[in-house]
Amino acid sequence: MIICINCGVELDDGLKTCPLCGQNPGKSSEQEHLSQNYPSEIIRLNRKENWRHLWELSGIIAFSGIVVCTIVDLLISKGFRWSLFSDVSILASWIIMTFFLYAYKRTWVIIPGLMLTILVALLAFDIITSGVNWFFPLGLPLAISAFVAAGTVVVLYQAADIKGFNIIAVTLIVLAGFCIITEMILDKYLKGSVDLRWSLIAAASVLPVALIFFFYHYRLKKGNQLGSFFHI
Repeated sequence: MIICINCGVELDDGLKTCPLCGQNPGKSSEQEHLSQNYPSEIIRLNRKENWRHLWELSGIIAFSGIVVCTIVDLLISKGFRWSLFSDVSILASWIIMTFFLYAYKRTWVIIPGLMLTILVALLAFDIITSGVNWFFPLGLPLAISAFVAAGTVVVLYQAADIKGFNIIAVTLIVLAGFCIITEMILDKYLKGSVDLRWSLIAAASVLPVALIFFFYHYRLKKGNQLGSFFHI
């Protein structure tokens, strides 16, 4: 006679299933549930584990690169010169990789994180070269403008029900606006006044192409997806 560990009923020898609870008499239902490995869960666990291993390996490589560059600079230059630039670049690259590995599906996390990382790296470069000189009048507004443009495209892409040539058109319009803002910032920094020239030419060249994409998407193809058009 054996006793079912799930419900305590005495069973005849050789029974593999308890007639009362329907479970394996030699294995608790909790253990049986834990022992079940679903393919989707296995793939998810393996993917997370691979990402963690990749992050750890990249961290070791980045730290080793910083140490090597710093030691070589100390031996050759007898101080910290070019290694500061390489150290900041390696560290910023590793942080950016970390955001892509752990927050690639969370736009509201990855875009501010990338922007903050690049802004800190640019500020560090400015401090290394000449104190704080060009970061606030040039680097900060250019970087913010670039991330606002990229974030606008990403948000519109996620909000669009049909992602076709309308996304390309929106990207071109945002790019035209970014060119104008870039020239304004550069002129203000270099000349002290704004005199728009090349950005207007670029915008005038891009906008008709964007309108053609809009017309093709909403009128001719009536909102076909890009994948169906290119047979992806």
